[in-house]
Amino acid sequence: MKPIHLTSVNLEKGSDIATLRQIALTLTAAMGFAPFERTRTVTAAVELARNAIEHGQKGRARFSLTEVEGKLALGLTVIDQGRGIEKEKLDPARDIVSSSGLGLGLRGVQRIAARFDVDTGHEGTRVHAEFLLPDCQADAASITANAEQALEAYSAQDPTAALTEQNRELSEGIADRDLLMQELHHRTGNNLALIVALIRMSKSQAKAEETRQVLRDLETRVGSLSKAHELMQRSTSSSDLDLADMLDEVTKNAERAFTGDDQIIGIKLNCPPLLLDNKLAVDIGLIVGELITNAYKHAFVGRDEGLITIEVTREADDGLTLRVFDNGVGLPEDAPRPERSNSLGWRMIRTLTFQHEATLSVQSNDGMSVDIRFPSLG
Repeated sequence: MKPIHLTSVNLEKGSDIATLRQIALTLTAAMGFAPFERTRTVTAAVELARNAIEHGQKGRARFSLTEVEGKLALGLTVIDQGRGIEKEKLDPARDIVSSSGLGLGLRGVQRIAARFDVDTGHEGTRVHAEFLLPDCQADAASITANAEQALEAYSAQDPTAALTEQNRELSEGIADRDLLMQELHHRTGNNLALIVALIRMSKSQAKAEETRQVLRDLETRVGSLSKAHELMQRSTSSSDLDLADMLDEVTKNAERAFTGDDQIIGIKLNCPPLLLDNKLAVDIGLIVGELITNAYKHAFVGRDEGLITIEVTREADDGLTLRVFDNGVGLPEDAPRPERSNSLGWRMIRTLTFQHEATLSVQSNDGMSVDIRFPSLG
C-alpha cells in the first residue's frame, strides 16, 4: 500500500512541539487507538519532534496512513537539518536519550513502533516510525476520511494555528525557490564565463584574420551578456541595475576583445550613476557593445589610433539619450546607410531600439555618431 499523506508540521520552536502533540492526539483518537497505546504513540511523536528541534536545529514532521505486513499503521517521518547522529549512539546495546535524560530516546521509540528506521548523515537525520492501528474492520479510505475530518475540526478550533502553519509553509517555499534560483544563476554565470574563455582561447589560436574577427565579435557579445548577468546578481534590487556599471563592464570587455591589434583605440565613457530596469540596462549594454564593435572594425581603417566616446544623458522629460561617436574616417558619401544594414549587429541594434520605442539617427561628420533617444522612463 502506498502511504497516504495526512498532514505535516514544521518544527522550529517549543510551541511547535505542542502543536504536533495536539495533532498526534487528534489522529490517534480518530483512528481508534486505545488510551494506553494512544499515550505511548503521542509520547513517541513528541520525543522525535523534541530531538529534531534540540539536536537538528529545525525539522519537519509528516504524518501518514501506511501499512506494516498487511496491517494499517500511523506513520510518522521526522527530518532535520542537523549534523547527524554519531554511529556509536546508534549501537543497539546503547540507549539514546534526549538532552534532558527524561525522554523515551530513539531506542524507546523503536521499542514502541512496529517499524522504525533511521537514516543519518552530515546533511541531517530522517527518522521514520510506524504505529499499528487497533484491529478493526474499517478500510484505509474510511480511516483516511475520519482522520481528515478530525484534522479539519482541529483547525477550526484554532484557526490562527492553521494560518500560521500556512504562512510558514509559504515562506519555506519561497526560501526554497530563492535558493534554487541562486544556484541556477550561479551555474549560468559560470557557463557564460567558460564560453568567453573558450572563445578567447580559440581567437588566440586562429590563423586567419577573418576567423579572428568573427571570434572578436562573438567575444564582445557573449562577454556583454556575461557581465550583465554578473551585475544583476550583484545588484541589491531584483529589478534595477546601474547603467554606469553596466556600460563600464561592456567597454572593458570590448577593449579586452580587441587588444593585440596594431592600432591604439581608446574608449571614453560619460555616464552618471543611473538605476534602470535591468532589461533596459542590459539592452542598452548590448547596443553599446555592437556600436563599439562596429567602430573598431570600420572607423579607423588606415589609422594608428582613435577614440570612441559613449555619452548618456538624462533629459528634462525623464527620457534618456545614448550617443556613441568616434573620430574615425566616417562614412563615404556613396556608402549605404548603416542603420539599414542587414548585418547581424545592426539588426540587433534596430530590434532592441524598437522594443523600447526609441528613435535612432546616424550622422557622419568627422567620424560617425549614433544617437538613440529613449522615451520617458517614468
